[in-house]
Amino acid sequence: MNKKGFVLVETIVTSVFILGLFTFIIANVLPIIAEYEKKEDYDSIESIYDAHMIRKMILKDDEEKVAKLLTMPSGSSEYYLFDGKDICNFLSNANYCRALLGRDFLDVKQIIITTYEISNDFVSESKNFNRNMKEYIANMQKYKNLSSTLYNYQRRLIIEFNDGRVTNIELLYNGGAGGATCY
Repeated sequence: MNKKGFVLVETIVTSVFILGLFTFIIANVLPIIAEYEKKEDYDSIESIYDAHMIRKMILKDDEEKVAKLLTMPSGSSEYYLFDGKDICNFLSNANYCRALLGRDFLDVKQIIITTYEISNDFVSESKNFNRNMKEYIANMQKYKNLSSTLYNYQRRLIIEFNDGRVTNIELLYNGGAGGATCY
């Protein structure tokens, strides 16, 4: 006869169930979306292609200058940090380099040349990196060193563009009598 109490309980149970379902969805889906948005500019196809162009430009330059650029003095830090087009000062074809890295074409913010295998405390040692770069390097895949007999220099280029994209690419160099080999 009196169904008002039953309808009220049924409504409360259904509301709690739906509220629990929404809470579950928000708690599990929103972090995934946030993580995607945070990493959406990391290692995009466009930035990897742009990094390949930079690697190609470096390795096609004068052999002596490339070897000097890629040599990391013992006892020094394990990276070189170049702002914008500063790397062009170390290359023979500086005009082409400035045009390629400039605002009209690739719009590079900074380039890091580091060892191929990046240590765990690489980011914490440097105060020169902005938050975006530190986050990228911290989440970057750890690479194993290649056979040291294959290449004279095994380096990694980490490139940040002014639009927020960040990527890395290997820079394997074997200069000498056979000429430069890049991979």
